[in-house]
Amino acid sequence: MFGIVMIIFSIRYSNSEKEKLYLNNARKISESFSSVTSEEDEQILLSMLQMTAYNLDANIYICFSDGRIWRTVNPYIVAGSDNKISKSIMSQINNRQEIIEEGTLGGFFDTTYTTGGVPIYTRDHSNVVGAVFVCSKGGNLTKTISDIFKIFILSLMMTLLLSFIAIYFVTARLIKPLRQMNSAAASFSKGDFSARIPVSSSDEIGQLSASFNNMAQSLASLEEMRSSFVGNVSHELKTPMTSISGFIDGILDGTIPPEKHNYYLKIVSDEVKRLSRLVRSFLDIARIEAGELKINPTEFDIVELTRRVIIGFEQQIDKKSLEIRGLDFDNQIMVYADFDLTYQIVYNLIDNAVKFSNEGGYIEINIAKEKKKVYVGIKNSGMGIPSAELPYVFDRFYKTDKSRSRDRKGVGLGLYIVKSVLNKQGEDIVVRSVEGQYCEFVFTLKDASKITN
Repeated sequence: MFGIVMIIFSIRYSNSEKEKLYLNNARKISESFSSVTSEEDEQILLSMLQMTAYNLDANIYICFSDGRIWRTVNPYIVAGSDNKISKSIMSQINNRQEIIEEGTLGGFFDTTYTTGGVPIYTRDHSNVVGAVFVCSKGGNLTKTISDIFKIFILSLMMTLLLSFIAIYFVTARLIKPLRQMNSAAASFSKGDFSARIPVSSSDEIGQLSASFNNMAQSLASLEEMRSSFVGNVSHELKTPMTSISGFIDGILDGTIPPEKHNYYLKIVSDEVKRLSRLVRSFLDIARIEAGELKINPTEFDIVELTRRVIIGFEQQIDKKSLEIRGLDFDNQIMVYADFDLTYQIVYNLIDNAVKFSNEGGYIEINIAKEKKKVYVGIKNSGMGIPSAELPYVFDRFYKTDKSRSRDRKGVGLGLYIVKSVLNKQGEDIVVRSVEGQYCEFVFTLKDASKITN
C-alpha cells in the first residue's frame, strides 16, 4: 500500500513539474516574439524553438488569435498546419488566460496531452495576437504507472524472497529449541526427566530453555523425593500395621499369655499413635496446600508452652540421659501467635532434638526478645546436619538420613510443616549446624508487648 501511494504521488509530482516546465517555456517563447523585427529574426526564433522542442521532447504550436496554426515545431521539423485550435481554448487565450491541462486541448488531439499555453502579445502588450502551446504525450499515465509498477513489483518480489529466506533460517533457529522442548515434554510424560535443552543464547528462547531445564531438574528432584517418600511411607505404614496385627492375633489365639497382654497392648497403642501422627501430617499438608489452614492468633507464654512440650518427652529424655539447658521456666515471654500451631512447631522441633541427640548429650532452649520479635532457638548435640544438605532440610519428603531404622522413622514432613505453618503466620525459621557437634533451629514469633491494638 505504501509503495502504491508513493507511485501515485511520484507520478502526480512528475506531471505537475512537467506542466510548470512547459508553461514557463511557453512564456519565454511568447516574450521572444516581441523582439522579432525581421525575417532573419524569425528564422533564428524558429531554430530556437526547434532546439527547445528537442530538449523538452515536446511539440510547440504557434497560432494566430483565431486559432489557425502558423507553425508546428517538433524536435525534427518546422512546418505549417491546416489544423485549428478550438474556439473555447482560444477564447481563454484571448481573455489573457494561460492554459495548463491534461487533456485533448479542446479536441485538437485525439489522445491525452500535457499542455502549457500562453498568449502572444503585441510589443506594447495591448492586444493578443496569437498563442504558444507546448505539448507532449505527458498524459500517458497508464504507461508510466505500468513501468514504475513493474519496477516496484520486481523490487517487492526480491525483498519478499530475501525475507522468506531470512525468516526460514530464523524460524528454524527459533523452532529448534521448541521442538526439543516438545520431545523432552513427551519424555517427561513417560516418567523420564533426564532430557535437557541446550542453552545457546541469552535471549527469550535461551531464557525459556534455561527455565525449562530448571523445571526438569525440579521435576526430577520431586520424582526422586516422591519415590523415596512412597518407599518410606510404605515401610512406615507396614511396620506398625504388621506389629499391631501380629500382637492382636497373638492375644486372640492365646499365643501371648494373659500376663503379657498389657505389655503388648501398650506396644499396639504406641504404634496406633505413630500411625495417627503420620496421617495427621498428611492432613496438615493437604490443608496447607489447599489454603484451608486457619490462623487464630492469641497471646500466650511461649516459655510455658515449651515447658509443657518438654514434660511430654520426659521419658525419652531420661532414657537418653539428656541435659536440658538454657530455658528459665520462671521467666515469662508473651507472644502473639496461633497457640495450637505453635505447639505443633515446638513439638516437632523438640521431637527432632530428642531423636537426633547423642546419648548423654544436651538440648538447649534459648528464648529472647529482639525489636518486635521473639526468637526461639532449639539446639541439640549430636551428629548435626552436613552443610551440603542444609538448604534442603525444609523441603517436603526430604530426609537427611536415608536409612529406615527405627530411630529415623520420620518421612521428611515435620520440618516442611513447621516452615509452612510459620510462613503462614508471616514468620520464618533458619537452621545452623556443625557436623559432628550440634544442630540448632531458630524461629521467630511476634512479641505480644509490641502489638498495638
